[in-house]
Amino acid sequence: MGKGGLTAKLSGHFNDFTEESGFWLFMKEDGNYVAAVATRFDTIGRDSMPDYMIRTMRRHYPHGSGETLLEFTRALPPGFHGRMAYIGELFVHPGRRGSLQKLRYFMMLLHSCIASKWQVDWVYAMMRDRDVKRGFATNYGFSMQLPGVAKWAKPMPAGRGDSEWLVALSSQHLEHMMHYYAGSLESL
Repeated sequence: MGKGGLTAKLSGHFNDFTEESGFWLFMKEDGNYVAAVATRFDTIGRDSMPDYMIRTMRRHYPHGSGETLLEFTRALPPGFHGRMAYIGELFVHPGRRGSLQKLRYFMMLLHSCIASKWQVDWVYAMMRDRDVKRGFATNYGFSMQLPGVAKWAKPMPAGRGDSEWLVALSSQHLEHMMHYYAGSLESL
C-alpha cells in the first residue's frame, strides 16, 4: 500500500500480539488494499496512564539518556485507565485519499469491531496537531480531544512530537454512538 513503517507500539518487532490482543482492519477497493488501521488491547488496571505511557514508551523508543517520554499529562478524566484499546497506524493509499465520508465509515467500522471484540473502558489514539485541527478526530468519532499531552526527550522518535493530541472515547460514549448509529445510519 505504500506505508513506510510501523510505530513501535503496534509493531510485531516490539510486541507479541495474539488474536486477543490486537488486530488490523483493511479496506479494499477494486481488488486492492487502499486503507489500513491497527488496534491493540491492554489491561492496565488502575495504573495511571501517564506512568503507563512513560514506561512503555521507554521500551518502545529507547533513548541514550534512558528517558524517552519526559512527561505525559495528568489532565485526564477520572477513570482513564483499565481496559484500553489503542488505535494507530491509520494509512490511506495516497492515490485514494480525499473522501472524508469514506474514512469516517472506515473508522466507525473500526469502533464497531472494537466494541464487539473487547469490553473496553476507553478507546484512544495519539494524533498529530494538524490532523486534529483539520477535524479528523471529530470525524473519527473521538469525543475527548486533549492537545500537547506528551513531552519527548530530544531527539524525538520519528513520527512523535510534543504537539500530539490524545483523543479518546469512553465506553459510555462508544456504546451510545453504536446504539445511535445502529438506529440512524443516515446520520453517519
